[in-house]
Amino acid sequence: MDKYDKIIRKHVISIITTLIFLIGSTYCWFNYKGLEVSYQDYNKSGIKVSDSIAFNNLIQVSDNEISKVKPYNFSISNTNDTKEDIKITIVSDLLEESISNNYIKYSINNGNINSLNMDGVIYIDSLNNKETKDINLKLWISENYKGELNYNGRVIVS
Repeated sequence: MDKYDKIIRKHVISIITTLIFLIGSTYCWFNYKGLEVSYQDYNKSGIKVSDSIAFNNLIQVSDNEISKVKPYNFSISNTNDTKEDIKITIVSDLLEESISNNYIKYSINNGNINSLNMDGVIYIDSLNNKETKDINLKLWISENYKGELNYNGRVIVS
């Protein structure tokens, strides 16, 4: 019986360990699923952004109707004495967003219409020392999206 007791004990310990793992991971999933992330200090040092851009009321329109989309206007200034590379990124405020990035559309300075890529980068450029660039950003949800119109995010300059 000792041999069978050891086998049974080993299986019971394995089952208990698995249950603890499943209960713990389920607890973490449901408690952190809607956790908001703060991006307040992620803008690049020496680069000043005129306004903090956050959005939560994107409208759903076709690409032909973007005149209905209210633009976000802001300026980016290089206060450093050297030329600086900049990257503008759109990031979600929620860890799990209901709308995939490929349904988020944007246009910068009335240029081409693009879909947001998976890393959220929408603009890459360089600013000379003491140079300022004005940005006019239109952001909307594609007409092809079927689902809840819920997207919270912000602009980060790095």
